Amino acid sequence: MKPHRISTFKNPTEAENFLEEWNRQIETLNGFSYERLTISTSFGNTRIWAANTHLTDAKTIVFFPGARTCGLFWDMDNALKPFRENHRFYIVDVNGQPGLSAGTCPRLKSSDYGVWATELLDGLGLKKTTIVGASLGGLICLKLCLESPRRVKKAILLNPAGIQSFSTSISNLYYNLLPIVWPTLSNLNKFLNKAILCPPHHAVPTPYRNLLCEYLLYALFNHKFRGDYPAPLEKEELHRLTTEIYLILGEKDLLFPPDETIRLAEEHILTLQGSQILPNTSHGIETSKEALELVWHTINKSVCYAY
Repeated sequence: MKPHRISTFKNPTEAENFLEEWNRQIETLNGFSYERLTISTSFGNTRIWAANTHLTDAKTIVFFPGARTCGLFWDMDNALKPFRENHRFYIVDVNGQPGLSAGTCPRLKSSDYGVWATELLDGLGLKKTTIVGASLGGLICLKLCLESPRRVKKAILLNPAGIQSFSTSISNLYYNLLPIVWPTLSNLNKFLNKAILCPPHHAVPTPYRNLLCEYLLYALFNHKFRGDYPAPLEKEELHRLTTEIYLILGEKDLLFPPDETIRLAEEHILTLQGSQILPNTSHGIETSKEALELVWHTINKSVCYAY
Protein backbone atom coordinates (compact mmCIF):
# COMPACT_ATOMS: atom_id res chain seq x y z
CA MET A 1 0.00 0.00 0.00
CA LYS A 2 1.30 3.43 -0.93
CA PRO A 3 1.89 5.80 2.00
CA HIS A 4 -0.71 8.51 2.44
CA ARG A 5 0.17 11.97 1.24
CA ILE A 6 0.11 14.68 3.88
CA SER A 7 -0.92 18.31 3.44
CA THR A 8 1.06 20.79 5.52
CA PHE A 9 1.10 24.38 6.69
CA LYS A 10 4.35 26.31 6.40
CA ASN A 11 4.23 27.03 10.13
CA PRO A 12 1.87 24.56 11.88
CA THR A 13 1.83 26.40 15.22
CA GLU A 14 1.06 29.74 13.61
CA ALA A 15 -1.63 28.09 11.44
CA GLU A 16 -3.30 26.49 14.45
CA ASN A 17 -3.39 29.84 16.24
CA PHE A 18 -4.77 31.56 13.14
CA LEU A 19 -7.48 28.95 12.61
CA GLU A 20 -8.57 28.84 16.26
CA GLU A 21 -8.91 32.62 16.24
CA TRP A 22 -10.67 32.64 12.87
CA ASN A 23 -13.26 30.14 14.09
CA ARG A 24 -13.67 32.06 17.34
CA GLN A 25 -14.50 35.19 15.33
CA ILE A 26 -17.22 33.31 13.44
CA GLU A 27 -18.66 32.16 16.77
CA THR A 28 -18.51 35.70 18.18
CA LEU A 29 -20.35 37.15 15.18
CA ASN A 30 -22.97 34.41 15.49
CA GLY A 31 -23.29 34.70 19.26
CA PHE A 32 -22.94 30.93 19.58
CA SER A 33 -20.05 28.72 20.70
CA TYR A 34 -19.57 25.14 19.56
CA GLU A 35 -18.29 22.27 21.62
CA ARG A 36 -14.88 21.20 20.31
CA LEU A 37 -14.40 17.47 19.83
CA THR A 38 -11.39 15.54 18.59
CA ILE A 39 -11.95 12.12 17.02
CA SER A 40 -9.01 9.76 16.51
CA THR A 41 -9.08 8.02 13.10
CA SER A 42 -6.81 5.94 10.89
CA PHE A 43 -5.97 9.20 9.13
CA GLY A 44 -5.04 11.14 12.26
CA ASN A 45 -7.16 13.35 14.51
CA THR A 46 -10.26 15.08 13.18
CA ARG A 47 -11.70 18.29 14.65
CA ILE A 48 -15.48 18.29 15.07
CA TRP A 49 -17.66 21.29 15.93
CA ALA A 50 -20.64 19.99 17.92
CA ALA A 51 -23.98 21.50 18.91
CA ASN A 52 -26.61 20.18 21.31
CA THR A 53 -24.74 17.01 22.26
CA HIS A 54 -27.00 16.85 25.32
CA LEU A 55 -30.08 16.29 23.12
CA THR A 56 -29.55 12.54 22.90
CA ASP A 57 -33.00 11.84 21.47
CA ALA A 58 -32.88 14.59 18.83
CA LYS A 59 -32.40 14.08 15.10
CA THR A 60 -28.69 14.03 14.29
CA ILE A 61 -26.83 15.53 11.34
CA VAL A 62 -23.21 15.45 10.23
CA PHE A 63 -22.04 18.25 7.89
CA PHE A 64 -19.05 17.83 5.56
CA PRO A 65 -17.61 21.01 3.96
CA GLY A 66 -15.99 21.49 0.57
CA ALA A 67 -12.38 21.58 -0.56
CA ARG A 68 -10.16 24.51 0.46
CA THR A 69 -12.58 25.34 3.30
CA CYS A 70 -13.21 24.29 6.90
CA GLY A 71 -16.23 23.30 8.94
CA LEU A 72 -17.61 26.66 10.06
CA PHE A 73 -18.06 27.81 6.47
CA TRP A 74 -21.43 26.11 7.04
CA ASP A 75 -22.39 28.67 9.69
CA MET A 76 -21.63 31.96 7.96
CA ASP A 77 -24.16 34.58 9.08
CA ASN A 78 -25.79 32.14 11.52
CA ALA A 79 -27.04 29.94 8.67
CA LEU A 80 -27.34 26.94 11.01
CA LYS A 81 -29.32 28.78 13.66
CA PRO A 82 -32.61 26.96 12.83
CA PHE A 83 -30.92 23.62 13.54
CA ARG A 84 -29.90 24.68 17.05
CA GLU A 85 -33.49 24.62 18.27
CA ASN A 86 -34.04 20.86 18.24
CA HIS A 87 -31.27 19.06 16.31
CA ARG A 88 -27.98 17.56 17.44
CA PHE A 89 -25.37 18.21 14.80
CA TYR A 90 -21.68 17.93 14.06
CA ILE A 91 -19.55 19.89 11.58
CA VAL A 92 -16.33 18.31 10.33
CA ASP A 93 -12.95 19.81 9.50
CA VAL A 94 -11.90 17.41 6.73
CA ASN A 95 -8.48 15.79 7.08
CA GLY A 96 -5.96 17.04 4.53
CA GLN A 97 -7.81 20.34 4.00
CA PRO A 98 -6.76 23.72 5.51
CA GLY A 99 -8.40 23.26 8.89
CA LEU A 100 -7.69 21.99 12.39
CA SER A 101 -7.70 18.28 11.50
CA ALA A 102 -4.65 16.20 10.62
CA GLY A 103 -3.03 16.73 7.23
CA THR A 104 -3.28 13.08 6.18
CA CYS A 105 -5.22 12.91 2.90
CA PRO A 106 -7.70 10.08 2.27
CA ARG A 107 -7.22 8.67 -1.24
CA LEU A 108 -9.98 9.43 -3.70
CA LYS A 109 -9.65 6.29 -5.84
CA SER A 110 -10.26 4.00 -2.87
CA SER A 111 -12.65 3.56 0.03
CA ASP A 112 -10.54 5.85 2.26
CA TYR A 113 -13.08 8.66 2.59
CA GLY A 114 -15.79 6.15 3.44
CA VAL A 115 -13.60 4.41 6.02
CA TRP A 116 -12.58 7.73 7.59
CA ALA A 117 -16.18 9.02 7.73
CA THR A 118 -17.34 5.72 9.26
CA GLU A 119 -14.70 6.08 11.95
CA LEU A 120 -16.07 9.54 12.70
CA LEU A 121 -19.55 8.11 13.21
CA ASP A 122 -18.06 5.47 15.49
CA GLY A 123 -16.19 8.11 17.50
CA LEU A 124 -19.35 10.20 17.83
CA GLY A 125 -21.41 7.18 18.85
CA LEU A 126 -23.85 7.60 15.94
CA LYS A 127 -25.44 4.35 14.82
CA LYS A 128 -27.42 6.06 12.06
CA THR A 129 -27.59 9.71 11.02
CA THR A 130 -28.44 12.13 8.24
CA ILE A 131 -25.40 13.45 6.39
CA VAL A 132 -25.06 16.71 4.46
CA GLY A 133 -22.17 17.57 2.17
CA ALA A 134 -21.22 20.48 -0.09
CA SER A 135 -18.89 20.04 -3.09
CA LEU A 136 -16.08 17.73 -1.85
CA GLY A 137 -18.30 17.11 1.17
CA GLY A 138 -20.91 15.68 -1.19
CA LEU A 139 -18.36 13.23 -2.57
CA ILE A 140 -17.45 12.24 1.01
CA CYS A 141 -21.13 11.58 1.69
CA LEU A 142 -21.31 9.31 -1.37
CA LYS A 143 -18.22 7.41 -0.20
CA LEU A 144 -19.74 6.96 3.26
CA CYS A 145 -22.98 5.69 1.71
CA LEU A 146 -20.98 3.08 -0.22
CA GLU A 147 -18.84 2.05 2.76
CA SER A 148 -21.50 2.01 5.50
CA PRO A 149 -24.98 2.34 3.96
CA ARG A 150 -26.75 1.14 7.10
CA ARG A 151 -25.26 4.04 9.05
CA VAL A 152 -26.87 6.72 6.85
CA LYS A 153 -30.53 7.70 7.14
CA LYS A 154 -30.42 10.04 4.15
CA ALA A 155 -27.75 12.01 2.28
CA ILE A 156 -28.37 15.60 1.22
CA LEU A 157 -25.84 16.78 -1.37
CA LEU A 158 -25.32 20.44 -2.21
CA ASN A 159 -23.49 21.18 -5.48
CA PRO A 160 -21.70 17.87 -4.98
CA ALA A 161 -18.49 16.65 -6.48
CA GLY A 162 -18.53 12.93 -7.23
CA ILE A 163 -21.34 12.83 -9.81
CA GLN A 164 -19.94 14.84 -12.72
CA SER A 165 -16.44 16.01 -13.60
CA PHE A 166 -15.16 19.45 -12.67
CA SER A 167 -16.23 21.82 -15.46
CA THR A 168 -13.52 22.76 -17.95
CA SER A 169 -15.39 25.80 -19.26
CA ILE A 170 -13.14 28.79 -19.87
CA SER A 171 -14.96 30.97 -17.33
CA ASN A 172 -14.78 28.33 -14.60
CA LEU A 173 -11.09 27.62 -15.13
CA TYR A 174 -10.29 31.32 -15.31
CA TYR A 175 -11.97 32.33 -12.06
CA ASN A 176 -10.72 29.27 -10.14
CA LEU A 177 -7.12 29.64 -11.27
CA LEU A 178 -7.00 33.43 -10.93
CA PRO A 179 -6.41 33.63 -7.14
CA ILE A 180 -4.14 30.56 -7.21
CA VAL A 181 -1.79 31.96 -9.84
CA TRP A 182 -2.05 35.58 -8.67
CA PRO A 183 -3.18 35.47 -4.99
CA THR A 184 -4.24 39.06 -4.41
CA LEU A 185 -7.28 40.37 -2.57
CA SER A 186 -8.62 41.81 -5.81
CA ASN A 187 -8.39 38.49 -7.65
CA LEU A 188 -9.83 36.64 -4.68
CA ASN A 189 -12.86 38.94 -4.69
CA LYS A 190 -13.36 38.28 -8.41
CA PHE A 191 -13.28 34.55 -7.68
CA LEU A 192 -15.78 34.93 -4.83
CA ASN A 193 -18.16 37.10 -6.88
CA LYS A 194 -18.09 34.98 -10.03
CA ALA A 195 -17.56 31.39 -8.85
CA ILE A 196 -18.54 31.10 -5.18
CA LEU A 197 -21.20 33.71 -4.39
CA CYS A 198 -23.78 35.41 -6.58
CA PRO A 199 -24.26 38.95 -5.23
CA PRO A 200 -26.63 40.42 -4.31
CA HIS A 201 -28.95 37.39 -4.05
CA HIS A 202 -26.38 34.91 -2.74
CA ALA A 203 -23.97 36.85 -0.51
CA VAL A 204 -22.87 37.18 3.11
CA PRO A 205 -22.68 40.35 5.26
CA THR A 206 -19.42 42.31 5.16
CA PRO A 207 -17.89 40.98 8.43
CA TYR A 208 -18.29 37.40 7.20
CA ARG A 209 -17.09 38.33 3.72
CA ASN A 210 -13.95 39.80 5.26
CA LEU A 211 -13.35 36.57 7.20
CA LEU A 212 -13.83 34.52 4.04
CA CYS A 213 -11.14 36.57 2.32
CA GLU A 214 -8.83 36.39 5.34
CA TYR A 215 -9.13 32.59 5.54
CA LEU A 216 -8.75 31.94 1.81
CA LEU A 217 -5.73 34.22 1.44
CA TYR A 218 -4.06 32.60 4.43
CA ALA A 219 -4.68 29.13 2.96
CA LEU A 220 -3.38 30.19 -0.46
CA PHE A 221 -0.12 31.51 0.97
CA ASN A 222 0.46 29.01 3.77
CA HIS A 223 -1.19 25.64 3.01
CA LYS A 224 0.34 23.00 0.75
CA PHE A 225 -2.36 20.59 -0.36
CA ARG A 226 -1.02 17.16 -1.39
CA GLY A 227 -4.18 15.12 -1.72
CA ASP A 228 -6.40 14.14 -4.64
CA TYR A 229 -8.71 16.63 -6.30
CA PRO A 230 -12.41 15.73 -6.57
CA ALA A 231 -13.37 13.42 -9.44
CA PRO A 232 -16.61 11.60 -10.29
CA LEU A 233 -17.32 8.15 -8.98
CA GLU A 234 -17.48 5.28 -11.41
CA LYS A 235 -20.96 4.69 -12.79
CA GLU A 236 -20.94 1.25 -11.14
CA GLU A 237 -20.37 2.92 -7.76
CA LEU A 238 -23.33 5.25 -8.29
CA HIS A 239 -25.46 2.23 -9.22
CA ARG A 240 -24.56 0.55 -5.92
CA LEU A 241 -25.93 3.36 -3.75
CA THR A 242 -28.84 2.23 -1.58
CA THR A 243 -29.26 5.37 0.54
CA GLU A 244 -31.91 8.03 -0.11
CA ILE A 245 -30.13 10.82 -2.00
CA TYR A 246 -31.37 14.41 -2.25
CA LEU A 247 -29.79 17.09 -4.44
CA ILE A 248 -29.80 20.83 -3.76
CA LEU A 249 -28.05 22.71 -6.56
CA GLY A 250 -27.17 26.30 -7.37
CA GLU A 251 -28.43 27.59 -10.70
CA LYS A 252 -25.18 29.55 -11.23
CA ASP A 253 -22.70 26.86 -10.18
CA LEU A 254 -19.76 27.12 -12.61
CA LEU A 255 -17.81 24.23 -11.07
CA PHE A 256 -20.50 21.55 -11.35
CA PRO A 257 -23.35 22.91 -13.53
CA PRO A 258 -26.69 21.67 -12.17
CA ASP A 259 -28.24 20.30 -15.36
CA GLU A 260 -25.42 17.81 -15.88
CA THR A 261 -25.44 16.75 -12.23
CA ILE A 262 -29.17 16.08 -12.43
CA ARG A 263 -28.87 14.22 -15.74
CA LEU A 264 -26.19 11.86 -14.43
CA ALA A 265 -27.87 11.41 -11.05
CA GLU A 266 -31.22 10.51 -12.63
CA GLU A 267 -29.48 8.04 -14.93
CA HIS A 268 -27.22 6.33 -12.41
CA ILE A 269 -28.47 6.84 -8.81
CA LEU A 270 -31.38 4.48 -8.35
CA THR A 271 -32.25 5.88 -4.91
CA LEU A 272 -32.35 9.53 -6.00
CA GLN A 273 -35.35 11.16 -4.30
CA GLY A 274 -35.27 14.30 -6.41
CA SER A 275 -33.52 17.63 -6.88
CA GLN A 276 -34.02 21.31 -6.19
CA ILE A 277 -32.31 24.11 -8.12
CA LEU A 278 -31.95 27.41 -6.27
CA PRO A 279 -31.98 30.47 -8.57
CA ASN A 280 -29.15 33.00 -8.42
CA THR A 281 -27.05 30.69 -6.25
CA SER A 282 -23.45 29.79 -7.03
CA HIS A 283 -21.03 27.06 -5.97
CA GLY A 284 -20.57 28.19 -2.36
CA ILE A 285 -24.09 27.03 -1.60
CA GLU A 286 -23.28 26.12 2.02
CA THR A 287 -23.20 29.89 2.71
CA SER A 288 -26.78 30.27 1.43
CA LYS A 289 -29.47 30.58 4.10
CA GLU A 290 -32.04 29.59 1.50
CA ALA A 291 -30.14 26.35 0.85
CA LEU A 292 -29.80 25.59 4.57
CA GLU A 293 -33.50 26.25 5.07
CA LEU A 294 -34.18 23.67 2.35
CA VAL A 295 -31.85 21.22 4.10
CA TRP A 296 -33.83 21.75 7.30
CA HIS A 297 -37.14 21.05 5.55
CA THR A 298 -35.68 18.00 3.80
CA ILE A 299 -34.58 16.51 7.12
CA ASN A 300 -37.95 17.23 8.65
CA LYS A 301 -39.90 15.97 5.61
CA SER A 302 -41.73 19.21 4.92
CA VAL A 303 -40.73 19.77 1.28
CA CYS A 304 -41.46 17.99 -2.01
CA TYR A 305 -38.64 17.38 -4.49
CA ALA A 306 -38.98 17.52 -8.27
CA TYR A 307 -38.12 14.28 -10.05
